[in-house]
Amino acid sequence: SSSQGSGPQSLSSCRPIENIPIEMSQIEGSSAKPSLFSRVGSSILSTARSNLRPGAGLYSLGFGVAAGVAISGLVYVGRTVSVMLFDHEYYKLQSRKRYFEKQLIFTREQEETQAAHYLAFMAAEYDPAATRMPFKSLDAKYRF
Repeated sequence: SSSQGSGPQSLSSCRPIENIPIEMSQIEGSSAKPSLFSRVGSSILSTARSNLRPGAGLYSLGFGVAAGVAISGLVYVGRTVSVMLFDHEYYKLQSRKRYFEKQLIFTREQEETQAAHYLAFMAAEYDPAATRMPFKSLDAKYRF
């Protein structure tokens, strides 16, 4: 008897199941269409590839934005250094504020002194007898 025989194939000649190539089209029964997400993703990628080359509008806009951010950063650093090293306006303003506070305190002291002199003048002119009712004695609350 031969090794191939007329009956079922022998086990050694059979291929295992995992080695059999099965295409998705055979399983689904028709050609598989790409999903919506893969179509949208591929269109976005192709658009990005065509627009992110030198000379394209989107590339130029991106380059301009990057250059603007870099220049703005340099301006910010330059102004910070300028204020830190060369701006003495702060000291002038602080000196003026201190001088103004001294003037304010001086004028308040002058006002207090004038108010005290006014009260002393009014007290010197105070005549308690003028506050009593005619022909009656002076009430104790009007006495010094």
